[in-house]
Amino acid sequence: MYKIFAHSHKGTIMNTKRHLYPLFVLCTLLLLISACGYTTIKHGVSISDDRIARSIIDGKTTKQEVLLEFGAPTKTVDNEKMFFYEWTEESEMKIPLYKGKTTYINQLSIVFDESGVVKNHRISEIAAGSQRSIGETQTP
Repeated sequence: MYKIFAHSHKGTIMNTKRHLYPLFVLCTLLLLISACGYTTIKHGVSISDDRIARSIIDGKTTKQEVLLEFGAPTKTVDNEKMFFYEWTEESEMKIPLYKGKTTYINQLSIVFDESGVVKNHRISEIAAGSQRSIGETQTP
């Protein structure tokens, strides 16, 4: 009878170990995921394509209407014959042994004719990404 109990008890320990392994793996994964981070930083006010399409009509929209709709430009060129509106969004993801960053740069360019009417406009979008491991050093 003792041998049966010992054999039965040993099987129970083995079954318990088999059931604890997936729990251990799950806990390890949760610990790694909890060390992850994702942040987003925005500069400037985003201007949607729909808003631009509704607000700017080449050959019709005036400089004053642009200023009323979008406010002061980020930059002007050539005695205010060109307006630039810029906004950026920078996203950074950190997980153990990995760090990645993506920057989205958006720019609305507006060119006015001599009478202050929009001659043409354009929106540019640039995505620049970089990635490196956390322990890696950067060289200039």
